[in-house]
Amino acid sequence: MQRRTKKPRLRRLVIPTLGLIAGLGTLEVARRLYQARRLFSPERFPEGDWDAENLGLPVEDVWFGTEDGIELHGWWMPHPKARATLLLCHGHSGSIAHRVEQFKGLFDHQLSLLAFDYRGYGNSDGRPSEKGLFRDVRAAYDFLTEVIGEEPERIVLVGQSLGGAVAIDGALHRPVAGLVVQSSFIDVKALARSAHPGLPMHLIAKNQFRSIDKVEHLPMPKLFIHGTADQVIPIEHGRALYERAAAPKQFLAVPGADHHDVPDCGGETYFSRLAGFVDLCTRAA
Repeated sequence: MQRRTKKPRLRRLVIPTLGLIAGLGTLEVARRLYQARRLFSPERFPEGDWDAENLGLPVEDVWFGTEDGIELHGWWMPHPKARATLLLCHGHSGSIAHRVEQFKGLFDHQLSLLAFDYRGYGNSDGRPSEKGLFRDVRAAYDFLTEVIGEEPERIVLVGQSLGGAVAIDGALHRPVAGLVVQSSFIDVKALARSAHPGLPMHLIAKNQFRSIDKVEHLPMPKLFIHGTADQVIPIEHGRALYERAAAPKQFLAVPGADHHDVPDCGGETYFSRLAGFVDLCTRAA
């Protein structure tokens, strides 16, 4: 009769450990996939309309560096009769070369613009990350004030979608006359819950972008804009940011607008309201 032997102790330790490592590896892969698809979806040069002669805007290519040594690219669009200057933080996809119509609408309301691409987007170096994008907006602001010479009292930060979270963090670390947050979210975990109800996707959200914890510490005037039919980031996110934000603050709901067509649906009302808010900010400053 053959005697039964106990499994070696080493095997009892190794197999669960390998399983844990494999599980953690799978989680990290899932995090990266979620991050890439939901947060960072850059397009690189030459995708988009990069021909300045066809833009109908006085575009100047500008380059500037971040505190961690990344070189970023942007467009400086000075208006000869500017009422103020907007520092623009775009959304998670594409690049500045995909937003020419939006820039034109703003410029036509006597606003100078500095639009830039985050690291890994357009003509900018590097790879996107939460901390990296926060560094990028600070670098753009420093370029605008130190090189171009714009006064903080004439600068309004504007962020759309992911750019809203970037602009909020920028306003937390640099003085500005005002802040516009369009179609943005509370934080990444709340966004994951909204996008995947019933699924625990929020558990694998690696980045945080916790705007909800920052808006109550921002003293400058704030305008929150959101489409009532936004299927990417529900309007409840915009309302929650507005409710938590410190005064002074305003909220503009654009009827029927989805995530990417807020200016189109809002039309002249949208641009006039934004320009009026900018005037209010610069007068208050």
